[in-house]
Amino acid sequence: MKHANEHGEYVVDRSRQTIMFSARGPWNDETMKRGAKEMGDYIAQLNLSKPWGTLSCLYGESLMPPSTYQSFLKHTLIRKSMGLKALAVVIRDSEIANTIKSQLVPAYEEADLKFAFLSDVNSACTWLSEVNVELDKQQVEQFFTKNAFIHPNR
Repeated sequence: MKHANEHGEYVVDRSRQTIMFSARGPWNDETMKRGAKEMGDYIAQLNLSKPWGTLSCLYGESLMPPSTYQSFLKHTLIRKSMGLKALAVVIRDSEIANTIKSQLVPAYEEADLKFAFLSDVNSACTWLSEVNVELDKQQVEQFFTKNAFIHPNR
């Protein structure tokens, strides 16, 4: 659900030790603030003594202005300190995939996280499993099928 003054939209959920995030940007500070809280609620449900990760599908112009990027970096570092092991990212329905990657990579590198940009959810599930992050592949695929932010005229 989109709130007043927010740019971008997203849905978040959890599958075993994996946080699932499907979103269409660009995003602003208001969206990032609400998203960080919602994601924190799902992280609290994880077993933090075991490896955990995120699988994100990003659609459209999934970019952040500098202030939102700083918040993203801060939350990425906090999640790393809470045991975040790996991030799998799929970029879809976007003309600017390389630009999105160039914004995300420095944050992931600064947090010293394992990350991969993959071509589809199935590959992302396989990659996360290979780095010992638990997920239910069927549940993950259903989540991303249901929550695809694809515009019909693309």
